[in-house]
Amino acid sequence: MTFAELSVYLDRLESTSSRNELVKTLAELYTKSSPDEIQPLTYQIQGRLVPFFEPVEIGLGEKLVIAAIAQAFATANAEVAKLFGRLGDLGLVAAQLAGNASSSTLPVTEVHARLMDIAGAAGAGSVEKKRSLFASLLKQVDPASAKHLVRMALGRLRLGIGDPTVLDALSFAKKGDRSLRPLLEGAYNRVSDLGLIAKTFWSGGEDEVTALKITVGRPIRSQLAERLPNPEAVIRRLGLVAVQPKYDGIRVQIHKNGAAVRVFSRNLEDYTLMFSELTAAAQQLTDDTLILDGEAIAYSKELEEYLPFQLTASRRRQHGIEQAAQELPLVAFVFDILYRNGRDLTELPYEERLALVDEVIAGSTVLLPAPIIKTDSVEVLTKTLLDSISQGLEGVVVKRPDSKYQAGARNFNWVKLKRHTSGELNDTVDLVLIGYYFGKGKRADFGVGALLGGVYDADNDRFASITKLGTGLSDAEWRQIHERADQLQVDQRPARVDSILVPDVWLKPEVVVEVMADEITPSPRHTAGRVGDEPGFALRFPRIVSFRSADKRPEDATTVKEIAELFRQQRQRKQPA
Repeated sequence: MTFAELSVYLDRLESTSSRNELVKTLAELYTKSSPDEIQPLTYQIQGRLVPFFEPVEIGLGEKLVIAAIAQAFATANAEVAKLFGRLGDLGLVAAQLAGNASSSTLPVTEVHARLMDIAGAAGAGSVEKKRSLFASLLKQVDPASAKHLVRMALGRLRLGIGDPTVLDALSFAKKGDRSLRPLLEGAYNRVSDLGLIAKTFWSGGEDEVTALKITVGRPIRSQLAERLPNPEAVIRRLGLVAVQPKYDGIRVQIHKNGAAVRVFSRNLEDYTLMFSELTAAAQQLTDDTLILDGEAIAYSKELEEYLPFQLTASRRRQHGIEQAAQELPLVAFVFDILYRNGRDLTELPYEERLALVDEVIAGSTVLLPAPIIKTDSVEVLTKTLLDSISQGLEGVVVKRPDSKYQAGARNFNWVKLKRHTSGELNDTVDLVLIGYYFGKGKRADFGVGALLGGVYDADNDRFASITKLGTGLSDAEWRQIHERADQLQVDQRPARVDSILVPDVWLKPEVVVEVMADEITPSPRHTAGRVGDEPGFALRFPRIVSFRSADKRPEDATTVKEIAELFRQQRQRKQPA
């Protein structure tokens, strides 16, 4: 397959406003792909060269892309910049300057290899080399291909394709329906690499996909917790539980293979270099191969205080890492072990895995065992919850002692309990920003007056609107969100967004915010939970608590099912005894 043929499909995908059409179009593309092409092609449709957990970026900023476009099409930098100012999209600039260039015969695999060369350029003269290599590539492609290459280079490919959409499309390409989605998703939860799954599926079929196993160096999709309203409901449903503090930090998965250590976030980013003290601590462990699951948090040992999430998140940086590590040292509270010395431990009961955690990290002053108690008492669970909150933590997580680790699952084997600031047991929700409205008065200076937030509809791989957001941010944060939003603007409603309301500006669903609200109410104006003529859900008096994109992907946002369950719990609390 040539990159020009791929670009035709990218155009179709970009202009599609139906999620079902996205799946069908992508499935059609897959049916025309060979086993050798399908892996790089899968990365490219996500605007990537490698899976998300590999820290490989093309490494071209706007100024360098402008210079490359100017070099490729023999145009002055100033003219390219002027055209960019008018069109607002360097991809469109490249397409316009490419003129009537004929369709190229460059294969998808060769384009991928050449982009990898650009990403790998380093050292003295690397900036000039990247520019020249990219300019050379742009010279050889047609306008549509130039447009998509530029957007890939800048990380702005606007297709709205989520992981479930890719999995559905793979199933459709082979079976004509979504029936293989569970098998493919199970493998994805184990290896977190859609390109590998696509290649394995094309080369070896269902049996080889099933045979894909947990491997050190490839992150496992995190197991997640369900919600219950109070300790009474937890004990009534689960009985005897293991109780651990709920830290407001960044979920980390630590992989050790001999002396090599990698640290991954919940959203599959590589934090190995940024969280250097965790890496160094893991290197001191005596086991040869390990996968540990835990929560990294900035912690003051002198004051015995956990520091706020935003301080922990500030450790995500490319520069000044050593100084940041001295000023804001991290510890990781380890609450699970998934792999040890060649053995997959996920099928073991939780209490057995937890006993191994204590053994593996014994003596470390950075990797610490998460404290735990076991109880079937409502009173003890309530006291433990309040103790955690008094220490500045979010609450507790309770777990079935006999449960196995289910990668990527959210079920009642794990349940989180938190408390609303009013004293009622409750929880915040994580929303994805899907649009914004222009401001009036003071807000006009910020460029944003209100945000439109959505929750994740996991069944349909889309984001359904649930509320407008207008409070909770400082003046500086409003300006920050406007600056971030400008990079995510799209001309039409994204295919994965479901909304009756039409904001002034649609956004690519990418930014996750934590939101507190007084209650959930029925609403005919929002699509979250809407079925037929029945109203959807809305949030009453919502306010933003924090930005969570540091540790959560859009698909990690609160789901429609969770909102429906929270609404049910809310109604039960309001009913007279």
